[in-house]
Amino acid sequence: MTAVVLAAAGLLAVFFLPPLWFAAAAAGLLLVAGGWEAARLAGLTNPALRWLFGLVLAAAGASMHLSNMPPVPFLAAACLLWLLGFAWLGRANTQKPARPAATAVLKLVATGWLLLAAWLGLCLVQAHSPWLVVLMLVIIAAADTCAYFAGRRFGGPKLAPAISPGKTRSGAAGGLIGAALFATLAAAVLPARLPAWPVVTAVALVLAAISIGGDLFFSLLKRQGGLKDSSALLPGHGGILDRFDSLAAVSPFFALFVCYLGAS
Repeated sequence: MTAVVLAAAGLLAVFFLPPLWFAAAAAGLLLVAGGWEAARLAGLTNPALRWLFGLVLAAAGASMHLSNMPPVPFLAAACLLWLLGFAWLGRANTQKPARPAATAVLKLVATGWLLLAAWLGLCLVQAHSPWLVVLMLVIIAAADTCAYFAGRRFGGPKLAPAISPGKTRSGAAGGLIGAALFATLAAAVLPARLPAWPVVTAVALVLAAISIGGDLFFSLLKRQGGLKDSSALLPGHGGILDRFDSLAAVSPFFALFVCYLGAS
């Protein structure tokens, strides 16, 4: 029921809310609630301070919108930060950090920047065309679903056993292939102006890999914090960052794709 309600409410917001109202709704979800959870992953235990962090992110998003700040440099910097985060995955320790205070500050700054970029990218894509948001969601959902079934069917070596023991390399390969296929099919039927299908397929492959990396990134933060879920805000699904971890990673990259490849 939670998944059905989330999907229905999300699609209604994407298609029927004007960009300003959509930005406000997305800020409540990704910046306020997501920021509250990110502060918990960073190591803050005081609920009031965690909500304050979420509200600060929302205020930062509002100031970015009111100042008409060019989105591309901020999104590009966030994409670079994500790439650094993916490189960190291969070296990071899943145990609690030796210097928790310094690490908490670093995690707060990094996750705050990444959540702001996820919100900004999502708003930019929705303002271009709701159908582009659908295409992005198709890529993410196909990567996740196909990875699950391919991993169960073929098994094999683990992808990142210390971070997420359930993920396999065969599952990751299945997710990449499934995302490319479903994105190519979706691009052929969706009423959105897109580049030629080989470009869409290549972009889907890259975004599927980023989607998997985003999932692993937040899984590592939970491992280091000794947490199973980012929160219990969504009954049966954990928290906002448990459901939107891949979207948070994909959104800024996809927004740059929309800006530079002329999708609309």
